Amino acid sequence: MVWQLHYTSVEAGPTGRAGFQYVAESPGVPAELGVQITSYLTYRPPPSLPTAPTPEQISAMPVAMAYGPVGDRSAVTRCVYLGQDYSGRFGNFLGHALVLDEDDLVGLRPIELWRAPLWADAPAAPGSTLPELAEPAPGAALDPESIGQWLRSGGEPAYQRLSALLELARRILTQGHGRLVLVDPDCEQIVRWIAAISYSLPWEVARRLSFVTYSGDPAATAQIIVGTTPDVWLPADLDASVVRLDQPPRPTPVGRFAGTVTDLWRRMNLDGIDELGTFGGADPETAAAVIALCVSGVSLSDEEQARVALLVREWLPHWVWPALGGRAGLLNHELARAVVTVGPPEAAEPCLLRCAVLALRDPGLPSPGRPVPDRFRDELARAALAELDRAANLPHLVAILRVVDESALALPSLRVERAAAALVREDLADLAGCLSRTPPLWWGHVFNGLLAGLEHAPPALRARLLTPEVCAVLADHDLRPAPRTGIAVAHWLAGSKRRDRVDVTAVLLLYDDPMAREEREGTLRHIWERDVTAGECRRVVDIAGPRLPTSATLSTLPGRIYVKTRLKDREAVKLAQRVVDLRIPGCAWRDSQSVLLTEAIEDVRTPEDAAALLRELVELTWEAEAELAALVRRRAAAKLAKQDPRFRTRLVKRLTPQGRQWLVSCWLAARAGRDEQAALLEIAIRLRQAQVVVSELEDWAAALVNGGRGFAVMESRFKNDPDLHAGLKGLVRPKKWGFSPRGGRP
Repeated sequence: MVWQLHYTSVEAGPTGRAGFQYVAESPGVPAELGVQITSYLTYRPPPSLPTAPTPEQISAMPVAMAYGPVGDRSAVTRCVYLGQDYSGRFGNFLGHALVLDEDDLVGLRPIELWRAPLWADAPAAPGSTLPELAEPAPGAALDPESIGQWLRSGGEPAYQRLSALLELARRILTQGHGRLVLVDPDCEQIVRWIAAISYSLPWEVARRLSFVTYSGDPAATAQIIVGTTPDVWLPADLDASVVRLDQPPRPTPVGRFAGTVTDLWRRMNLDGIDELGTFGGADPETAAAVIALCVSGVSLSDEEQARVALLVREWLPHWVWPALGGRAGLLNHELARAVVTVGPPEAAEPCLLRCAVLALRDPGLPSPGRPVPDRFRDELARAALAELDRAANLPHLVAILRVVDESALALPSLRVERAAAALVREDLADLAGCLSRTPPLWWGHVFNGLLAGLEHAPPALRARLLTPEVCAVLADHDLRPAPRTGIAVAHWLAGSKRRDRVDVTAVLLLYDDPMAREEREGTLRHIWERDVTAGECRRVVDIAGPRLPTSATLSTLPGRIYVKTRLKDREAVKLAQRVVDLRIPGCAWRDSQSVLLTEAIEDVRTPEDAAALLRELVELTWEAEAELAALVRRRAAAKLAKQDPRFRTRLVKRLTPQGRQWLVSCWLAARAGRDEQAALLEIAIRLRQAQVVVSELEDWAAALVNGGRGFAVMESRFKNDPDLHAGLKGLVRPKKWGFSPRGGRP
């Protein structure tokens, strides 16, 4: 129930006292409440009013309707100028006050009581009782449709004015201090602007908007909105925003609330304004942002969306949820995720799609964590394909595939591989981390794409991209589709000591692409350039087998071992046997076979067998590396030197001139003792007698016999063999001084 009070100046009030006082009121009004309301019941006529105004001038005075709190209730008062009081003095007025509970104002803006039929124009008789009002009925002049038409009639300046006033009112309400003074000679204009502001605010906010439609002393007035006339003096230090309504509006920057509501008025979208009212006491800017988004489809800034996300998690009117779902395409990730978290399906499901699409675009955003509903999968797949072609870097691609994987989307694998290959650029980084985050279903396609990109990159770029970190990731995988890349990784593996060079060689042998053989060979040369062991070589032979000849470096490894060990290590002989057993073609087989033949010479029984072996040995070493060929021949010659001279003579006679030459050269090059000298001399004599000419041996023999005591020494050895003794004499050259070999005259 609403209490009423009348306040005016009378000669004798209910208590017999003269002057301003309550002359009538509803039963039960607390005395202290009347004291509090008195501050609203004041009236000072405009300064332009004559000292002795006419009744017409008095009736034209502005009406001061005020609204504000009194204790735990609210008061709406209306003061009208009456002119003279009981004593004939001017300045009397009637103050009619309504005291309302909170429930009395539900759905009612206090300004709606302007020109309501309940207001009295004359005071009740002193001491009379005023009835309680069950429900105050509003006036008919300020309904929203009328205010909307009035604004429209004012054109764009009216809307510009409204947005500025709404911005000022919002700041005052949200900041909790400040006032707005509206100045106009026509009180009705002030009332309409207060009504426009009140209807623009949610009811819970509007009920906090205290106002007075007219005050003759704005500086002393406590209401938030104060109306006054131009002739009222306003002090320069007045702590308020003063707006002259009788002058053109000034351009004013406004926020979302003022702009949105003004736009709704402009379109006469009163339903939209009512929907804004459903947000209750929420921040007007945030509520207006929701309205602008849901009703008008306006894009919000990230800051606005953050505030809306907070509001979403707290509370929203039911009508907003479907509208938010319909505007999901305008939401950023934070707001969309908030809707997904707390919203009903009609809002959450479209926003889940939005989260997925945004996660496709930005790898810094988390993926939704669950699949989108089936009805959105085709749309999401199209978005994923578009983002594949726009992926900015590898983390972006991985983020796309995580979303794809969560929703079990079917994308062409070749598109994924092409996208990965296109990202092989200077900025390729964190390869290991990205691959570890790649969903298993797509890991192979991403890896293949990156491998293809590396393989076809310019060599200089590929070298820069294959950092130790990248090589470490690639090393554990099959790189045969990318031989150049695989060779580079193998090179790193050898240099980093992560695998021994035999294992690295096994990897390199997998890369038999003709276009990459030169690079492979260079790597093999590098890793096998020094300190080869027989054990390593044996492992290489076992691993490579028939593929050994595909590398010049590997083919020469056995020969290098033979030279290094000087054929004195049994491991070298075992290596040679292994190469021959595996029937490895090329120089490795020739070198190894020559080693085995050399070893077999020890077991020959006849000169014919030895000659056959030597003929084969000569053929095998014809194209061998010079040092190895010389080593094999020297070792074969040394073994044959253990045979008796007759055996050796028969052997030499059965060799080709070329074979005789290298065998005799090896014998002569050895540091021979007296026995070997005698053997070689015997061989020389017997070959000469058989008319087999080995000029180097003959020259050596002649020099031996004709130098120093050579003849005498050898004669004593050959004296029992007439043929050798005769042959020895045949080697003696006549002396210039006429002496015979034995010291006598010839």
